Formats: sequence, C-alpha cells, structure tokens
Amino acid sequence: MSYKNKGRLSSHLSEIDKYKPILEKDDFKKDEPHWRCLSKNTISLFHVLIDQDLTDLVNVLEHYPKYISWVCEHFRYAYSYSENEADIYAASKLLKLGEPYFSKQFVRNVVRKLPKLEDMTYDEIAKFTSLVGEQHSVWHPIIVNHYHSALIEKIDGLHLHPLQNIVLKKPIAGIKIQKTYEYDAQDRDAVLDIPYMN
Repeated sequence: MSYKNKGRLSSHLSEIDKYKPILEKDDFKKDEPHWRCLSKNTISLFHVLIDQDLTDLVNVLEHYPKYISWVCEHFRYAYSYSENEADIYAASKLLKLGEPYFSKQFVRNVVRKLPKLEDMTYDEIAKFTSLVGEQHSVWHPIIVNHYHSALIEKIDGLHLHPLQNIVLKKPIAGIKIQKTYEYDAQDRDAVLDIPYMN
C-alpha cells in the first residue's frame, strides 16, 4: 500500500529535471478555457502524473504552482484511473495545495484514489489504525475523516469480541472529526458521478 512516504515528499531539483523539457516549453495561457491553457504535451504529462501515486504530481506542482488550479479542475473529469493507488501523504499535500480550487468531484476523485481497506487482514488493519493515530495531525482533515469513518465501519464489520474491538480502535479513539469541505452533497456531480464539462 502507498502510505509509507511519512510526508517527506521529495523536492529535489533532480526529480523535476525529467519533466522540465515539457514544462519549460509549455506556453501556459491562464486566461484561456480549461482545455486551451496547456499544450498537448503538458496535458499528456499531467494525465500520466494524475494516474500514478500523486507523489511526482505534487512535486511538480510545488515547483510549478501555476498549474495547481488546472490540475484540480482536470481531476473533476477523471472518471476512472488505473489501479495505481495514491500515496496518502501525496494525496494530503494535493488537497492542501488545492484548497482554493475545491470542487466536490475533485475531492471525491482524490479520496477515491486512496488505498482501500477492503482486503486488509486483521493485522494490517491494526497496523494501519496505529498509522492513522500517529499521522492524523499531519494528513489533511478530509483524509483523516475518511479513514476514521472507514476504519470504524471496517472494524465493526469484523464482529470481534468487544474487548478486541476496543483495542483495535484505541489508536483512533481520541481523533476528533473536523468539520471540513462537504464533498458528499447530493448535487449533479454526486448523483451521476461521471465526468462532464460545463
């Protein structure tokens, strides 16, 4: 699972060098409609970066912040990704960078890329619950809220002895759910859950 970054996203220039030939040649037009802002090569690059674990995407956005709004907007139209799950720390950073440009579908699609709990064993759930307890002050509140809720549901579904249930939930017992961006509202995006362009 892609959650081991511990928040230390690489920002070394050497990591960006491989993308510079495309990004430096891009004639970014911020006042043009979404699909006309970027060159085709840059659009293709961001397709690839969004499809991966988001670590390189965030690294690029930290060095080229002019693309943040475009990426957040573009995330709305991505209906299905590959099987590449997001690195939790990178997803958290993307949400922090993207806060001024939130839309419900953008946030939903970031959350959708997070590692899933469905196939975790008891031991993996125990380890992950401890990780959430350790990192909840580092991760974006949307991610903390998501995993807190998902873990409670998962643990309750295991039908454990009450004491086992308490022990398994102990690392997240003190986490307070923060009121944050509401991305589950029953609007057009939420009901259809398909890409569309205004």
